[in-house]
Parts: sequence; structure tokens; C-alpha cells
Amino acid sequence: MTVLFGTLGWRPQSLIPSVKSTEDLDRVVFYHSAHEKSRTARGKVMEYCSTLGVPAAAVELSDAFNLFEIAGRIRADVVNARKEGAPIRFNIAGGTRLMSSAALLVCILEGIPTTYVHDDTYEEVQLPLLRMNYSDHLSAKQKEILRFLVAHRERPPNETGLAKALGVHKSTMNHHVKELVAKGVVVVLPDPKDSRAHLIRAAPGAELIVG
Repeated sequence: MTVLFGTLGWRPQSLIPSVKSTEDLDRVVFYHSAHEKSRTARGKVMEYCSTLGVPAAAVELSDAFNLFEIAGRIRADVVNARKEGAPIRFNIAGGTRLMSSAALLVCILEGIPTTYVHDDTYEEVQLPLLRMNYSDHLSAKQKEILRFLVAHRERPPNETGLAKALGVHKSTMNHHVKELVAKGVVVVLPDPKDSRAHLIRAAPGAELIVG
């Protein structure tokens, strides 16, 4: 039984074709903004699913322009659905550009079959199935460091504090930090409280790699 995910804008026609075409549809989960037109479209999609006897859940996003927040929410929902063992597909035809972009990013990271619906013909277009497992480019210790930095994003440690927290020698941590910076997942910033020290912070979106 397949779970269909989708993003919805102002037109229910962007999502309904995928509801129609999905075989063995178990349920529909879709995301939309707080805009009144999106809520109206949500009602029509929910009504259509009801006529088919298919459960549907609509998730209203408080900020439909925050790519990382949206991607994090969608990925968490996808991961939970995948634990149930059901096949997943995703329609990215509706919503803000950032909403659709966030959904596409998750589909690439998770290897989910993805479609969009043509604006004029309402025909589904299958997108290439891609999976980019960026975390494979990090060692186990680097993943551990990055997870720590993501968890402490609001209070980034300096290199000495990071080494102490993870039980790593300072010179070894310095090596890991340099490699993480080179890979673009960590940034080094001046410490406003100590001109001789630097703070280590996870780059924006890093949680999508180690999440």
C-alpha cells in the first residue's frame, strides 16, 4: 500500500492527478501554506480523497519560505512512513518554490520516486530517481562531530570545547574540523568573547545530511 506525499499550492489540480494514478494508495500526506487560497485547495483535495475512501492528512506550514525547516519536517515524516515498510512516492507540483524545492531535496536524499503535474495539461511527469547520500563522504567520527554541532547550533563550541566534549585530542579535532570545513558542512567563526579562539558551527542544512 503506497503512501503519496505532496506539496499543494492554490490549485487542487496539481495534486489530484497523482491521487488518481497511485496504485494501492494507502493514504495521502500533503503540505501547504497558511494562505487562504491554499486552505481552500486543501479542502478540495481532502474532499476528493474522502470520496475515494482514502485517508488524507494536511500539514499547514507556518513559514512556507523556510527551505531548511520545511525539508526537515518533510524528511522526518518520510522516514517515519518508511519505517512502516510502505512504498512512497512524492508529487512536488504545488506550493511555494521553496516548498517544492525542499520536497525535491528530500526526494533526492531519500531516493523517492518523484513527479510533478503539468500546469496546462495536468499530466504527470516522472522525474529521474536520484539518490545522493552525502553522508557517505564523512567518516564516522566526522558524522559524530557534525551531529554534535547540529544539536548545539545555538551555542557553538570553540575547537577546544568541541574536542573535550567528544573525547578527542585537540590536534585530532583540528584535523577533523579542517576536513569538515573543506567539505562545506562546517564553518569557523571568530569568537566574540575571545579574540584568540574560533567558534565551530554546523553549516545551514547540515542536519539533512546526518538526520
